[in-house]
Amino acid sequence: MRTLIVGDIHGCYPQFRRLLEKVEFEEKKDRIISLGDLMDRGEMSYEVLMYVRRLKERMKERCVLLMGNHEWMAIHGRLDPLLRRMWYDNGGKATIDSFKQHGDRLEHYIAWMRRNMVLYYKEEDFQCVHAGIVKEEPRENTEEILLWTRLAVEENQYKGKLTIIGHTPLKDVIYFTGSWKDTDVVPYGVEKKLPKQGMICIDTGCVFGKKLTMMIVEEGRYMLEAVEY
Repeated sequence: MRTLIVGDIHGCYPQFRRLLEKVEFEEKKDRIISLGDLMDRGEMSYEVLMYVRRLKERMKERCVLLMGNHEWMAIHGRLDPLLRRMWYDNGGKATIDSFKQHGDRLEHYIAWMRRNMVLYYKEEDFQCVHAGIVKEEPRENTEEILLWTRLAVEENQYKGKLTIIGHTPLKDVIYFTGSWKDTDVVPYGVEKKLPKQGMICIDTGCVFGKKLTMMIVEEGRYMLEAVEY
């Protein structure tokens, strides 16, 4: 089984579909993992969420949806006016507008998001969180670290089990080895052995006019594919 890990989509629906076509996504065979931030900022958050909902319904546990900080703001902002304003000013308005165009409201899907989105994903060779990690075991990190931190990237001190993250948009996919500023740029289209420790950030800022990146993992090896904005 291939595992397809996609970085922050942020409402970039055409790019997401093009990327799935490029990697020849097989819904009945592959596993797909979203690192979170499906919505906000981009113009087609409605289309992204509806498509992913259908995937989750059909693929069940082979479709893994991590919660990003943007989903968290949307969910919790319903009861906190200040948080809702922060969400609105940081891309939430685009999501509201996207749903309005289809005569729908995001509020209708909040309960579904709560049920189907998780803070982390683990398997034998790697694990995934949205933003970053400090302690190797995801559940030993605070929700704030898993959803919001950028220190994991900025300080490059994590040396635990290999963790795939998004959240921090970078020009290139970077492998953070955990040795302060010792990092590696990961080339696209080149198969590499999966490292055992450190972090790989695959958010390459599609919604900011760059590209949407996917990591394809199979039998202890991985490669990257992307589509331009």
